[in-house]
Amino acid sequence: MKRKLISLFLCLVMTLAVLGSFTPVDALAAAAKLNKKSVTLYVGETVKLKLKNAGSEVSWETSQKSAATVKKGKVTAKKPGTATITATCNGKEYKCKVTVKEFESAFDAVANMKIGINVGNYFDSTLRIFKGESPERFMTGWGNPIVDASFFTKLKKLGFGAVRLPVTWMYHFDEDGNIDPEWMGKVRETVEWILENDMYCIINIHHDTGATQDDRDKWLYASMDNFKKNNELFSKLWAQIAGEFKDCSEKLLFEGFNEMIDEKNDWVNATSDASQAINEYNQLFVNTVRKTGGKNLTRNLICNTYGANFGESILYYYSCPNDKFKDHIIGQVHFYLPYEFAEDEGITWTTHIKEYNDYVEETVDNGISYIGEGFRTRGPNRTPMPVIIGEFAVKNKNNTADRIKWYTRVISKAREWGITCFIWDDGGPEHMGYIDRVGTNDPFPEIIEACMEAAK
Repeated sequence: MKRKLISLFLCLVMTLAVLGSFTPVDALAAAAKLNKKSVTLYVGETVKLKLKNAGSEVSWETSQKSAATVKKGKVTAKKPGTATITATCNGKEYKCKVTVKEFESAFDAVANMKIGINVGNYFDSTLRIFKGESPERFMTGWGNPIVDASFFTKLKKLGFGAVRLPVTWMYHFDEDGNIDPEWMGKVRETVEWILENDMYCIINIHHDTGATQDDRDKWLYASMDNFKKNNELFSKLWAQIAGEFKDCSEKLLFEGFNEMIDEKNDWVNATSDASQAINEYNQLFVNTVRKTGGKNLTRNLICNTYGANFGESILYYYSCPNDKFKDHIIGQVHFYLPYEFAEDEGITWTTHIKEYNDYVEETVDNGISYIGEGFRTRGPNRTPMPVIIGEFAVKNKNNTADRIKWYTRVISKAREWGITCFIWDDGGPEHMGYIDRVGTNDPFPEIIEACMEAAK
């Protein structure tokens, strides 16, 4: 009996030893699991796939290299399409379906924006005396209050589909071109509020360009001398801005620069030298953003004309930048016509007009048509491209009814050409302010209501 017990014990030990020699591999193989079975990426994005509990070395393969490549589990989206990523371990295969998408086209983005508004005189405000002070000092420096997320919820409820957030960067980067993290953080916070409300958002380089004024230190001008001097700084700023936001959704768009003019402050006529500089700056902007990768590879980008104007020579020499991916560039101009109706008395060279009349209507119709045609047919190397009117407004002259007619006409005519308009709002109801930024006392709700109706 004793011998039988010993024999049984030895048999049990041997059985367990044999089973133990195979259990770890089989158990690991059975427990191995790919961390993702399917994933959607935009062109340029990457994702890391991992085979959990793999008992030995893992090999990786892709079924479609043109859509997505894989190296040691790192998948890189190349072009729109689908690919199956296969991880092989111990003779077993584990698969993940990868769908690669491209951002919506520039044409679709412009159409889907419907109507936009600027948060002006806020992040774009700048005075030399503020240099070295807090972001809040600049944000309130031109008389506007600090806004919070509720303001953008309000804009969404009013019907706006997009917000242009002008940003001035001078005074917010050091001598080496490094942007102040605190300033960048404030911009980022506001961008996220806009995107969280499912609106499009545009950020740019704003008053770093424009006319020379005693209280501002402009550094971007439309001349080849200026381009040679400042192209590296311009590129460095956009590399930082684009890098900060490269993971944001397709509803975030970048605008290279605002109203860039030459050193002579000529808003109307663009010389060949100035035109070349505009095209060079736009091309550098596109190249720089694309190099940052991520979602920026096919993000829609906005490239302004000289002074955001649309005179004959300006549109003739303006060229759409070359881009790796088709239909992801948007043109932009601004519209304050006729000047004698839109601007204050005394600051233009023509007779002041308060009432909306046939001349005003004809000027609007001709101007919008000229813009629409200009981005389709005029000039050498013309690539048909979508366009937005990034700013348009009429100053308050106690003529609300006539302002309503003007806004309605501009938006309606622009819609005929597939152009989306952005109201310029500077926060001041006595000037060009329409929305109460911290309360409910909107000064001109009837104007906003008319704009929404025209944009349908």
